[in-house]
Amino acid sequence: MKSTYPKIVMYSRNLCSDCIRSKNFLEKNQIPFEEINIIENPQFKDTVESLNNGRQTVPTIIIENHSEKIILSEPTDAELSISIKKLSY
Repeated sequence: MKSTYPKIVMYSRNLCSDCIRSKNFLEKNQIPFEEINIIENPQFKDTVESLNNGRQTVPTIIIENHSEKIILSEPTDAELSISIKKLSY
């Protein structure tokens, strides 16, 4: 049985090495996600700040399924993998 991935939204910024690493991890593992660049979409800067105590920390990644939500800021690939597995079904 194939697992279903949770919804993943990654807030990023141009030339951010951690953003590039997280994006490459998701793409390499064929995990679907939505990327929102806060430079190209400045209306999302407030969202990122509200999730990070007033800071524009990127990548900020929201992983959610039908009942749970995990918010990660600058996660390692291992943290990202564990969180995705936890919310997959």
